[in-house]
Amino acid sequence: MLGIVALIGAVSLHFVAEQPAWPERFETAQAETESVADRVWKALDMAAVMPILRDEAVAEAVDMEAQGLVAGGGRSWPSTVALVHDTERLEALFRQSMARSAAAADPSALRAGLAFHEGHLGRRLLRLELAARRAMLDGEVETQARDGFARALGRGDRRAQQILRLIDEADLVAPNVAGALNASLAFSRGYEQGGGFDMPLSDSQLLAETWAQRDQIEAEATDWLRAYLLLSYSSLRDDEMEAYVAYASSREGKVVAQVLFDAFDRVLRQTSFDLGLAAALRMQGREL
Repeated sequence: MLGIVALIGAVSLHFVAEQPAWPERFETAQAETESVADRVWKALDMAAVMPILRDEAVAEAVDMEAQGLVAGGGRSWPSTVALVHDTERLEALFRQSMARSAAAADPSALRAGLAFHEGHLGRRLLRLELAARRAMLDGEVETQARDGFARALGRGDRRAQQILRLIDEADLVAPNVAGALNASLAFSRGYEQGGGFDMPLSDSQLLAETWAQRDQIEAEATDWLRAYLLLSYSSLRDDEMEAYVAYASSREGKVVAQVLFDAFDRVLRQTSFDLGLAAALRMQGREL
């Protein structure tokens, strides 16, 4: 990455002398990209998502420590996880990642998609999603949500059927599985770099171990999505839910989703690598 930045700097300096108009055009394009990324951040209320991501990670760390799954001593594992998921750090990582994702997206489709999220229904959906995600930090609520979806599906509930269509037509499982696999691999790479394994593992070995988790991850992601989406959208009217399914499965809806998935993927790979490194250092009595 530093090599690429240095190369861009050298190219820009070269064109300053020969084509004075170039820096102005470059700065304008860069400002437009940053403006779009900032619009994505605001439209999806990512500032409200950051503390939820931190709290989810810390809650899992508390469970792991309580079950004796974290070896070593020093700073508590939840404290280490909270440090890695500091909200200001997460925001910086997400903004950087979103700028890259937004720059690679179809601008007209992205603008159209963001307009939906900035509208009345889009804003309401976001509030419901955030409330459901906060609620599912409670393990009992998550269990009830999973059971609730199973019961709703069993009795042929229309909302459960709409949730299944949303997941299928918006293709929500595959990118979540890919993101989880990438995060798992990043954790293993961080753990390996920190000397956590008794014998160093090759990249192919790490990939094989990660891929072996795919079916389990897919099943877990599918169950969690069903429960989360039903909990989020249970209060919607049928026509509102149909409008959202139509949007989410449209080109503009998928472009916005791809920008978000790409940003999450980059950030989770970084935080997972950091956690893997921290776990390895912890076993040696060291800290990040």
